[in-house]
Amino acid sequence: MIALERIRTEEAVNLKYRGLGKKSTDKELMFAQRAFLNDSNKKIEFKTTYWKTAKVQLKKESKGKCAYCEANAEVVAHGDVEHYRPKSTYWWLAYTYDNYLYACQICNQSYKSDNFPIGGNLLAPPPVLSHSLDHDIDQLLGNISPDPLEITSKYTLQKYIDGHISERAYLLNPYFDNPVIYFAYEADDIIGEVKIVPTKPQYEQYVKAAEDFYGINRIELKNIRYSIYTKFKAFKRAYHVLTDMSVKEEVGRQIDDMISDNYLFSGMNRYYNNLF
Repeated sequence: MIALERIRTEEAVNLKYRGLGKKSTDKELMFAQRAFLNDSNKKIEFKTTYWKTAKVQLKKESKGKCAYCEANAEVVAHGDVEHYRPKSTYWWLAYTYDNYLYACQICNQSYKSDNFPIGGNLLAPPPVLSHSLDHDIDQLLGNISPDPLEITSKYTLQKYIDGHISERAYLLNPYFDNPVIYFAYEADDIIGEVKIVPTKPQYEQYVKAAEDFYGINRIELKNIRYSIYTKFKAFKRAYHVLTDMSVKEEVGRQIDDMISDNYLFSGMNRYYNNLF
């Protein structure tokens, strides 16, 4: 896993995720929640096609890799638009752009599903009640989650980030958390695997959550990591002893490529880049 940056431009973010489009869908969700509170048989029916249009941009931001396991999402499985906070619990974030990222189906569907372990305070939902009037809901528009472009007005992006920090989610979000702080790597040359381990004992819960709900240390990933690890180690060791400058420059370019955002498991390569 590597840190990701969300691109906040009109070209990158579809109209329906911002401005009047966002207010319209937020209102739709709040009306649906009010209906559910009045009749438990009227569960919110989320429009699964709604977030699919975000996929192209999210895929660009994660360089075609799963934002969780950092494998090529189209190789291990087709990529999904993943709801970081599950919509089953955080219903009001179902159409919130900042709750989306690009993930492979294995991480998203086989492991994470609706799991979201936290060690802090659950993010509070908007105050929609069974007896809320239409006017009351209108007053909440713009105040239930951040607009991806208007990040300093009403419900600010900083408020959203503060809520993330307060929840202390054990599942890292690469848009808001720096994986370097939590994740280290451990190679086993006997069995040919590289697994993710905590950088410090106090981060063991974060690795455990990533194992349980991202499948971050599933055998397939550990094997693929090791294959890339051995190549990277060979390049690094060769670089230090090469005397032919043209060859050394070529090896250096390969090393730079392997620690770039585009390369598979570049988070691991960056970790070992400081060790070899």
